[in-house]
Amino acid sequence: MTAPYDTCVVFMLGYPGMGKRTVGRHLAELLDGVLVDNALVNRPVLELFRWDGVFPLPPTVWDHVVPIRDAVIRAIEEVAPASNSYVFTNVVEDGPDALEQYDAVRSLARRRGSLFLAVVLTCDLDEQVSRIDNPDRIAARKGSDPEGYRGYTLTTRLFQPPVEEAVTVDTTSTPPGENARHLLAVLRERGFRPA
Repeated sequence: MTAPYDTCVVFMLGYPGMGKRTVGRHLAELLDGVLVDNALVNRPVLELFRWDGVFPLPPTVWDHVVPIRDAVIRAIEEVAPASNSYVFTNVVEDGPDALEQYDAVRSLARRRGSLFLAVVLTCDLDEQVSRIDNPDRIAARKGSDPEGYRGYTLTTRLFQPPVEEAVTVDTTSTPPGENARHLLAVLRERGFRPA
């Protein structure tokens, strides 16, 4: 029998345009939780460039995002209500820093005594690319170059979380709310029992 958890921390991973923010928003509503979309963390830096989601950014721009992400995690741990559940979203490329990025969220869940679940989103490539230049993405300073992201998806390997910590969700044709309800059911199966 799995021990019950009052709160959870969900980490949604996948390529741009897979629906992490959309499914995450629906799930956060079901949890009465907080969505921590990667745009929330990236936007303060990307606003400085007035980024349109297309023109190339300096590679070092992401180094300036790390302290913001760390501050958000510290704030959740140190001052945010302990009763909150959180849904994080991000694109984590496979590489030397990938496990550290993943573990920052996983460790936060452990320290809070929250159930942790990683969610890997998949999607048909043509459907994914068709979502990239959505006006909502542009307004949120997310990438908006469809063919650029087609190439990115085909050539970039993403971090794969441990199988026992993750579930895979295909967002090609399943409505976001339905995917969110499925994830809530998975959380309940794993011991999530909100107060």
